[in-house]
Amino acid sequence: VLRLYRRRDLVMARDLSSILLNAQSQELTVRNAAEHQLCQWESQSLPQLMVALADELSEEGRNEHSRQLAGLHLKNLLFARDAHISAEKKRKWYTDVDANSRSHVKIACLKVLRSANPQAAHAGALVVAKIGALELQEKQWPELLGQLLKNMTTKDVGNSNLTKTSTLEALGYLCEDLEEEAVDQTETNQILTAIVDGMREDGAITVRVAAARALLSSLVFTRHNFDNETERTMIMQVLCTATKSPDEQLRIIAFESLARVAALYYEKLPQYIEALFTLTLTAIQQDKDEQVSMMAVEFWSSLCEEELEILEETNSVDQSRTLSHRQCARYVCAAASHIVPVLLQSTLVKQDEYADEDTWNLSAAGAICLGLVAQAAGDAIVPDVLAFVESNILHAEWRRREASIMAFGQLLDGPKPELLTDPVQTAMPVLVRTLKDNHTLVKDTAAWTLGRICGALQDSARVASQSCFALHNLAQAFERAPRSRETNALSPFFRPLLTQLLAATERRDWQDHNLRGQAYEAVNMLIQNHARDMRPVVLEVMQVVLQRLHSTFSTVVVSQDDKEERYQLQSLLCSVMQVITRAVDKDIEPFCDHIVALLLQVLNNEHAIASEEAFMALGAIASTVEQAFDKYMGDFFPFLIKGLRNYADWQVCSASVGTAGDVCRALESRILPYCDEIVRCLLEDLQNPTLNRQVKPAVLSCFGDIALAVSGNFVKYLPSTLQMLEQAAAMKISPDDEDLVEYITVLREGILEAYIGVVQGLHDGGGSPFIKPHLGNIFQFLEVVVNENGDDPSLIKNSVGLIGDLATLLVQHAEEVSVYFRQNFVVEVIQEALRQDSLRDIALWTQTKRDTLLS
Repeated sequence: VLRLYRRRDLVMARDLSSILLNAQSQELTVRNAAEHQLCQWESQSLPQLMVALADELSEEGRNEHSRQLAGLHLKNLLFARDAHISAEKKRKWYTDVDANSRSHVKIACLKVLRSANPQAAHAGALVVAKIGALELQEKQWPELLGQLLKNMTTKDVGNSNLTKTSTLEALGYLCEDLEEEAVDQTETNQILTAIVDGMREDGAITVRVAAARALLSSLVFTRHNFDNETERTMIMQVLCTATKSPDEQLRIIAFESLARVAALYYEKLPQYIEALFTLTLTAIQQDKDEQVSMMAVEFWSSLCEEELEILEETNSVDQSRTLSHRQCARYVCAAASHIVPVLLQSTLVKQDEYADEDTWNLSAAGAICLGLVAQAAGDAIVPDVLAFVESNILHAEWRRREASIMAFGQLLDGPKPELLTDPVQTAMPVLVRTLKDNHTLVKDTAAWTLGRICGALQDSARVASQSCFALHNLAQAFERAPRSRETNALSPFFRPLLTQLLAATERRDWQDHNLRGQAYEAVNMLIQNHARDMRPVVLEVMQVVLQRLHSTFSTVVVSQDDKEERYQLQSLLCSVMQVITRAVDKDIEPFCDHIVALLLQVLNNEHAIASEEAFMALGAIASTVEQAFDKYMGDFFPFLIKGLRNYADWQVCSASVGTAGDVCRALESRILPYCDEIVRCLLEDLQNPTLNRQVKPAVLSCFGDIALAVSGNFVKYLPSTLQMLEQAAAMKISPDDEDLVEYITVLREGILEAYIGVVQGLHDGGGSPFIKPHLGNIFQFLEVVVNENGDDPSLIKNSVGLIGDLATLLVQHAEEVSVYFRQNFVVEVIQEALRQDSLRDIALWTQTKRDTLLS
């Protein structure tokens, strides 16, 4: 057997070069045979294959191309993009490959970093990085960084610049692959020492570029170094010097690194911001390489994003009355009067009319940055941008027309709306005419900015889709307008816009750029925010939607694609019906028989996406017609039960739970004949381990809706309901699991809503004796919510409300229950709510009810 293994090793070593080359052959049979041989060696002789590949890579006399292929194949044996496959490769490296073979591979790959062949050295850098990432995380290969550092300082190699370049490449790749906690400070210092040495001004440009790339990748590890002013200043000086290099690639990487510094170490910028201001604005205006200018713009985009994040954090902590650990220096606002003109004049007018839709270029980068500056600086940039728009929107040069419209569009998110009201009205006629511009990019940007012209919806699918998106946002701006207002600024355009949007949904190219979906979303937003004078138009649209929904049931279906298209259309139409129902309120009543019949047909098809929207539309009808919905329950109830038991399509189950709550609130005591089955289904949902957990908060809340609807009749369901609520309330979380923390917040909201419904329902039905035995668990849950979710206004509002409801219910049992209402957290949460404007009313009511109970 030993002889056979040795023979196989000799064959592998002899044939490996030709096998690697054959694996790249254009001839299928040759390529397949070579790939089969490599797979066989991998499965039967992984250690020997890795050693042979490492030898092939490191031997200077071997074929140049096969050496490069050996390195790439060796890298692929160590790493895969798929996390599970990559973990399996790591396991094999430690379990299937013996220590001697691992050591041989590492020594050989380190050796190739000193190769005179650039391709082999580059491949070696990739492999060293992959092995280093595996081993350093396991605290293995402690000598690696020291050996790499030695490569940077050695003088006895003829090709020292190539050695330094490949070594720095290895360090850069290593930093990309390592987790932040995988290296300690000593190792970080070693990496940084090697990199900074490589960036010396007197070094070869190839070495400096490689060092700059490595520094960019290593920045995430250098927080301790940035805390040290001397080391921080050294890094910043190196980067700032690199931005002035004659080499374009080095300038690009240097500015990209400064953008990353702005994101990672914002709080360390004060002593450098003036120099960075000068460097970046000079590069945006004067650098001959567009990529350099783009990266200089990226610095300001990163700075804006960081300041917006800090301001959002500050706003959140202000609401929760805690202290923010980060302060916003408002660099963007201070620089706005300088940066905005530069963006307008040096980036927005640099469009490439032949670029693809998603091409990232200087014009696109400048536009995004301007939008971020608008959000970060707000009102301060309005005069500069409006002056630019006024000067260029009618310009003979299409680039200036497009730039002015883009600038106007980017301005709309950030400044106070009242500052933009008059400019928008003044610009409207010009912008409308611009949508007919003879240049596609100008029309595209105009449609994106406003989307007010129906002609834009008849243009290419790309322009039409952008117009739909803009119309959606335009209509959304009227969300806060009073619904009872007789008219609004949308009314003059309302009918033609809806007509053209509905036409766009039936274009032959409706699938391109999600045109149909975007158009129906715009229809929904327009209807949702219509004024009273447009109510007849909405009812006309409703008739069109019902006709289209009816037609879907007679559509000829030839293929599975046809069937999916029909269900997708039904889903969109049901969504529109839901919006119309809620928007027109009681005006929907004469049409309900027809609407419900069509929605039940949709449910009968049992398609998940369409059923989800149909349930929500039926819920909207129930909420609107209230007890009149009772006449539909006989036909609807079987579908509701089937939806509540649809564990496979959890979105359908979730929608049916929400609809069950709507129906309970609508029918009140008339829901009683159906309650046993509904409650049974809800309990099964909570107990089913296969049902997506996102459904369960809504299920708990639904118990509250049932209790409110049936009052004292809920007593028969009380033991099982309270048991489920107490089990859910006892769920513990790890603060490190962000997804679970978010889910627990939603779950607690559902629990509180359920308790509120149950307590209020029992009060109406005289059920205080049934709740008393559970007070201990309820108040224990309330204390957990107050302590762990005290910064969530919704949870605090419901918690305070529940305390008031309990005090109201139990006022006749004050002597027995007063101990619960005297607890410190109860007093504190009421006092905290009294200090918040949005919670003051409910807090005053609860305080009164508590005082009454305790008096």
